[in-house]
Amino acid sequence: MEWYRSLFALDADTFIGMIPNLFSFIVVAGFLTYLLYNPVRRVLKARADRIEGDLSSAEDSKLSAAQLKAKYEQKVSEIEQERVSILDEARKQAGERRTQILDEAKSEAQDVKERAARDIATEREQIKSAVVEAIVDISTDMAARLISTSIDKNAHDKLFAEAMEELEATTAFRADTVTA
Repeated sequence: MEWYRSLFALDADTFIGMIPNLFSFIVVAGFLTYLLYNPVRRVLKARADRIEGDLSSAEDSKLSAAQLKAKYEQKVSEIEQERVSILDEARKQAGERRTQILDEAKSEAQDVKERAARDIATEREQIKSAVVEAIVDISTDMAARLISTSIDKNAHDKLFAEAMEELEATTAFRADTVTA
């Protein structure tokens, strides 16, 4: 077991031999810390700052996107309201135009009806005047027959009956034409 003790034995000679190695390790570690650690720390700090800036920029972009989305939704809502109002206005105008067309059609129908009534009244008056002229002609003809011939009472009654039949036939014919 002796070899074991000599392997790990820290006697004074071994300890003194380790001092220059320990000193050189500390110097090299300090030099490397000065030379490498500070620049690496600065690079890491710059990287952390850049990441923080990117996160801040991303947050700003997110807020901007949210604002744009809100504006977009508001515009869509306004457009929808405008669409509804335009449709309502179009329906209202169509209803007004429909009413106007119906009123015009009723007015034209009334005008046609009144014109037809005037035409019918005019034709009735013409037929009445034609009947009156026929009656006058028949009466004149009858009077001329009565005056031109001297006839007895039986012949007179016979001529009067014939004239009345002619008058009734003419009047009945004209009355059928007027009512038809």
